[in-house]
Amino acid sequence: MKQMKKILLIQIPPAVERALTEQLQTGVDWEIAVLTEAPPVFSRRPDLVVTGGGGAAVFSGCPVLALSWAKPRRLGAVLRQIGQMLAQPVLYTGDIAIGPYTFKPQEKSLTRPDGEDIALTDREVDILAYLARSPGQPVSRDELLKNVWQYQEGIDTHTLETHIYRLRQKIEASAEEPRLLLTVGGGYSLHLS
Repeated sequence: MKQMKKILLIQIPPAVERALTEQLQTGVDWEIAVLTEAPPVFSRRPDLVVTGGGGAAVFSGCPVLALSWAKPRRLGAVLRQIGQMLAQPVLYTGDIAIGPYTFKPQEKSLTRPDGEDIALTDREVDILAYLARSPGQPVSRDELLKNVWQYQEGIDTHTLETHIYRLRQKIEASAEEPRLLLTVGGGYSLHLS
């Protein structure tokens, strides 16, 4: 079964909020929440935040679509943009602090405190970006294989472990004693700063 995409709407004008919610709910794979007072309870962070004002900063590692209402916008154009951002979230994710590093998904790199860049592969970027959506929370091996590689359940592969090992060699002081990218209960957890 495909995992539902979680979309959070923050400070959207009521008429636009109703129209967006109505259109997005026609897609059976989307869970929509509207932020009013406190952040809604999701089992994991949202896949996308759509904001007309602010409040998106509390969701690091999450793509944010910031909309301006200074001039009229076409609902179809906003829906297309939402679709693009959900299809390729790494392209729309801002910089994230991971321990002493700055993770720059769009540049496919980690920057050390001294300014030196560490190049990352596409898959390494996807893994870090996915784990950054749930900092400190374990993400199962199956969930990563399903959402990063688009594998079906039950696939027997060691590709994830190989990528995790290579990532640890790049970001950990000791790959054998990780402090940032941990193995936790059949999955992995990323500790942000």
